[in-house]
Amino acid sequence: MKVKFLKPNDPRLREIAEEIPPDQINSAPTKEIIKTMFSVAYGEQKDKNKPIMVGLAAPQIGISKRIILVDVKANGKGKVGDLRVYINPRITWKSKRLGEWYEGCYSTGRICGIVSRPTSIKIQAFILTPQGGSLKFVEEKRSGYTARIFQHEIDHLDGKIFIDRIKNPDKLHWVEEKDFPLYRNREAWRTWTKKYPPKNPCKLIL
Repeated sequence: MKVKFLKPNDPRLREIAEEIPPDQINSAPTKEIIKTMFSVAYGEQKDKNKPIMVGLAAPQIGISKRIILVDVKANGKGKVGDLRVYINPRITWKSKRLGEWYEGCYSTGRICGIVSRPTSIKIQAFILTPQGGSLKFVEEKRSGYTARIFQHEIDHLDGKIFIDRIKNPDKLHWVEEKDFPLYRNREAWRTWTKKYPPKNPCKLIL
């Protein structure tokens, strides 16, 4: 069965996802959820070093569990290569220093925007190691674009989407699929002139 992303106005995107009890993290149902998420992240690509997205939260595909995928090699300019799973992740520290960068999301359609977030964070989470799938608790410090992905995906677990964090309407952009390479790779997002909503916007929760 093909897994689909929830539509932007689906109320399930606003729900707080359920934490997975420690004794169920290494269970068959949890591993099946993770398998499904990786399948979505890689799509139909044969090259498993190149996911088609830099992050994914289980609620985005209708699974209300605190599981996220994060590509820790992503740089916001198209580079990818190390997609990892984090279970019950939580942010334990955020830097006072903030930085702006563009964000987009499969859960908001063609809406992208400039979001201010802490540039460094510390997280705690459980992971399943590739070697045999054993359970491990980790504490990691992440900075730059990777820190942004973690914050974006953990927001999904708490029923939030990135547009909630944008107060200036000039920083909400409408980006057609054909325009996205320009928007991203040449950092045209810094001066993007196509604002949201366009003349015929889709219905979204804002």
